[in-house]
Amino acid sequence: MVFNSGQKPSGFASPAQGYEEQYIDLNRLLVKNRPATYFFRLDSGDMEQFGLPMGALLVVDRSKKPVPNSIVIIRHEGQFFCRMMTRINAKVIFTNGEDDIIPTTGDTEIIGVVTASIKLYDISY
Repeated sequence: MVFNSGQKPSGFASPAQGYEEQYIDLNRLLVKNRPATYFFRLDSGDMEQFGLPMGALLVVDRSKKPVPNSIVIIRHEGQFFCRMMTRINAKVIFTNGEDDIIPTTGDTEIIGVVTASIKLYDISY
């Protein structure tokens, strides 16, 4: 510790000393494959059963392989849905955890796997 002439040390050094230049980089924390990752805003309360409230910002990775119990974004009959992918009797289905079950059909496509969510408290977007 360097002091100007005439100054006497008092107190303790800041515990943050030496970390002034560090910051939280959300891209580094949340995005593992940049070209395959995009953000998706949840516009319904359908997935609240799984802790995803309306307005949540979802991080979706198209390169990640979906496995049973993955939260995924699907396109079904021309619309996008966020659902949990699961298996029942060797059939893949997509559910919101309540009564909405979407069976896999030729028109159902998995767009990507949800890898993270950000809960926004001010959803006046």
